[in-house]
Amino acid sequence: MFVKGQRFETSYNHETYAYAGKWSGSMVLAPENDENAEVLIYTENEVNELIETGELKLITGQEMVMR
Repeated sequence: MFVKGQRFETSYNHETYAYAGKWSGSMVLAPENDENAEVLIYTENEVNELIETGELKLITGQEMVMR
């Protein structure tokens, strides 16, 4: 289970997102880059699959983000 505020990084463009909340049962990941207004909306199962395939990475407090 994920908690609000957890951070993620996409593998395709290394954009970072924060878990902002839920919409209609799905997770809303909001971009941390102020120039990006596009949110990502996935079910929790989809997020788990994206993490397993390496398309999405859960960022822990100890990790630095590549930009």
